[in-house]
Amino acid sequence: MGKYKLEWIDKDARVGPVFRINRDVYSRDREDQRVLRLNAIESYSVDGVGPAVEGFYELAKVWGAPIVFIIQPNLLKPPAGRFLFEWSRRAFNNNSVERSHLLATNTLTKWMGRLVLRVFTDTGMPFTAINGEADLQKQLNGLDLSCPQEGFEVIEPSTAMVLHGDGPTTLMGSILSRLRRRVSRLRGS
Repeated sequence: MGKYKLEWIDKDARVGPVFRINRDVYSRDREDQRVLRLNAIESYSVDGVGPAVEGFYELAKVWGAPIVFIIQPNLLKPPAGRFLFEWSRRAFNNNSVERSHLLATNTLTKWMGRLVLRVFTDTGMPFTAINGEADLQKQLNGLDLSCPQEGFEVIEPSTAMVLHGDGPTTLMGSILSRLRRRVSRLRGS
């Protein structure tokens, strides 16, 4: 048994706690809408990816819509870079999470959050750092947060074999490819 354990509280909650991973409680933030919030306590290593992906995947199936995720990180214990990368890649690829927001409490934490997101998340999932609750609510009010959504489906995990070189990008591979693109752009300017 791994270090991180997914525990369901109430998949059908209209608002409030839905599931827990160790001490972290993920809650439905708006009544009958597809917003999930975490005020983080834990600091996840890469071992936490499986339970986190499973929780979002199952919840998206129940809600019938992709999740809009809000995380207010524990700045004293931020998640590991590999966790952020793997979770964002897998949750976006299986269609369970549409976008994520990192809730910052001031300009410095917003700037640090942007840096962390730029370096340690998969570039596929929209993941933004937002400064303060008022800005977050403004962003959310501009989205269709209804659920279920017609035509929505999660993508079932594949059991297909992957040949060497065809596998998903690694965290280091992603960082290096971003660096190469930036250097190429600078040389082209």
